[in-house]
Amino acid sequence: MRFFALLLLLGLSGLVAGDDTTAKIAELHQGVQEVYDVIVLPNGDVDYATLHQRKDLQEKLEAFRTFMAGFDPDTLTDTNLKIALLTNTYNVYTLIGVNRAWPVKSVRKIRAMFGFFTKKEWQLNGRKVSLNNIEGEWLRPLDPRIHFTVNCASASCPRLDQQVYTADNVQQLMEAATKRFLLNENKNRFDAERKEWHLSKIFEWYRKDWGKQADVEAFILKYLPEDKRFKPTRVFYLEYDWSLNGPTEPKG
Repeated sequence: MRFFALLLLLGLSGLVAGDDTTAKIAELHQGVQEVYDVIVLPNGDVDYATLHQRKDLQEKLEAFRTFMAGFDPDTLTDTNLKIALLTNTYNVYTLIGVNRAWPVKSVRKIRAMFGFFTKKEWQLNGRKVSLNNIEGEWLRPLDPRIHFTVNCASASCPRLDQQVYTADNVQQLMEAATKRFLLNENKNRFDAERKEWHLSKIFEWYRKDWGKQADVEAFILKYLPEDKRFKPTRVFYLEYDWSLNGPTEPKG
């Protein structure tokens, strides 16, 4: 039923490459969903050890990677589908990158500093790209909420959703992911007594995606419950935890 729903959805969503491509993307999305069903835990952690043991799961991710290496996402005319497919691409490439280096305690141990995100070791439409390219050139101009759906495999990042994104669900899931992230006290804290906000560094690093600081604050206020909905007199940014978003030891 899930496969049929995806197939129907993609067929109605403005893919200009034809029925064969529509069916192929639906098949690949279903394969990624089957991976998520196994390795994405209810608390948002990722079971990389199981992924590393299961060649069948790795093959599903590699099939998605191989397709995207030669696919031009700019042929998509439906913005929701484009956001969904490229977000899935970012997240799948991240999973593959961690799996290749497994066991590892942090993506910053895979490559120095931010090399995991800046090295052009992936392909999109025949072009060598980095994870930062996918995020910055394609996703960020479309919707700032993508910052809460792309997963950087680290503890301070927004969690990896248990659902693959589609044109049909991406708006709903982006809203849910944004609210979940903002209300997670390990990621953001709102001190009403001191009138202080302690925010994720995501809001510092990518402030211009919202505009000015006042635009960031207006965006955040929309998602806060009444007891946290106050204008801050001071804003601080929390230290970012780059430890892996899941168990870091191989299974015995």
